[in-house]
Amino acid sequence: MSTVLIVDDDHGMIRLLRTLFELEGFQVATVSSFDDVLPTCRKVLPDVILMDLRLRGQETLPLLRQIRQEDGLAKIPVVMTSGMDCGSRCLDAGADIFLPKPFLPDEVVRKVREVIRTSDTPEPAN
Repeated sequence: MSTVLIVDDDHGMIRLLRTLFELEGFQVATVSSFDDVLPTCRKVLPDVILMDLRLRGQETLPLLRQIRQEDGLAKIPVVMTSGMDCGSRCLDAGADIFLPKPFLPDEVVRKVREVIRTSDTPEPAN
């Protein structure tokens, strides 16, 4: 069973996404505080991180960059979400996928499954 870590400060969105992913057979962990993101990532070691661009006014791109630089976390796929037009900034910072809000429930599940499947693909042998 795959684990998704939902990083968002909108508790309604967290409840919706938790229910959606649990119904789809995922284990779900959530975090809504900027300072708790990295410790939670280290503890949970999720299969994918679904992270909003802003948490209580703080941009999460620095967290994304830290995830990409840290052994044990660097290969975890990250799907960034936002209601702002910032897809290229998120991808440049290391996101695997940018998903603009609002998104449809089946769309977010499909993207998360896709990024997990892609990350599970073995590297070609040299």
